[in-house]
Amino acid sequence: MRRIIAPIAIVMVLSACSKPADKVVEPTAQVQTAVVSLQDIDEIVTAYGRVEFDPSAIQILTAPFEAQVAQVHVRVGQAVRSGQPVITLVASSNTRLDLSRLAREATVADAEAARLGRLRADGLASDADVTTAASAAATARQASTNLQRLTRGGRLTLVAPVAGVIDALPLSPGTLAPSGTSVANLGSTALMNARLGVEVEDAQRLRTGAPLTLQGLHDEGVSVPAQVTSIDRRVDPATRLAAVLVAIPRGSLLLPGETLKARIVANALRGVPTAPRAAILYDGDTPFVFVVRAGKAIRQPVTLGIEQGDTVQIRAGVQAGDQLVVEGGPALSDGMAVHTGRPPQAARP
Repeated sequence: MRRIIAPIAIVMVLSACSKPADKVVEPTAQVQTAVVSLQDIDEIVTAYGRVEFDPSAIQILTAPFEAQVAQVHVRVGQAVRSGQPVITLVASSNTRLDLSRLAREATVADAEAARLGRLRADGLASDADVTTAASAAATARQASTNLQRLTRGGRLTLVAPVAGVIDALPLSPGTLAPSGTSVANLGSTALMNARLGVEVEDAQRLRTGAPLTLQGLHDEGVSVPAQVTSIDRRVDPATRLAAVLVAIPRGSLLLPGETLKARIVANALRGVPTAPRAAILYDGDTPFVFVVRAGKAIRQPVTLGIEQGDTVQIRAGVQAGDQLVVEGGPALSDGMAVHTGRPPQAARP
């Protein structure tokens, strides 16, 4: 029995060793890809600000003489037409005294000129005396007449010189307004500016004439295309921002004082490699992509540039025409086999 068993065991061992090993199946991931393409892309600076009247178009109504505010006919923000009453002034006590004084001086000067005229007829006054008196009387009459005309007899209503919007009413009824004091400001809706706050480093990169879009921040705010008019590089100590000034096109629906958001084109790039944002993955702070080559997902670090919506400029790492994974990337490892078509259908039983 021992001689028979040994050969049989050897045959069984050799038979077991001669079986082929099982084939290892390489895992394959299902992914979606997009092609790196050459596109035009803009570097955008976002800024916020408000609409204001163009200072060169603001009409300032001033008190032509010392007066008290008798009546204010309008409100701040009210639209007015040309010639519409804005504010009524009455002569102050000092102005009324001046009116009386000048009227008396004119009467006295006229009487003196007449007296000297009679004396000259009698040979008691010279021609020079009469001429001097007549000149003094004319000057006194003119001063009285001018003040009477200026004060309209002591009560004056100032009207809007042009159509516009009341921007300021610094005085209330009963307030004393010295001569030359501003009593109302009138802005023109045809000439308005947008003042936008920008970071100092952005102000240094922007240029006059750069295109931009103004957007009202309220619901359904209008969008207005415009250009940078000028750049005020002085820093506001309160906001720490510089300012961009924009002349608002005539006929826009933007309103004085309205809050705005602006998208300013700081740099326009033409024909640069771009990819969908979904293709960009991060290892810490380092961006990378998976490039599909010969059915493999190759991990490739990249240098990013400008972002515009869902599109990202890629400055280095890939080139136009490369296939990048945009779906399924987080589950991949470097060199992993991928399938970019539709997944195979399971066989029906």
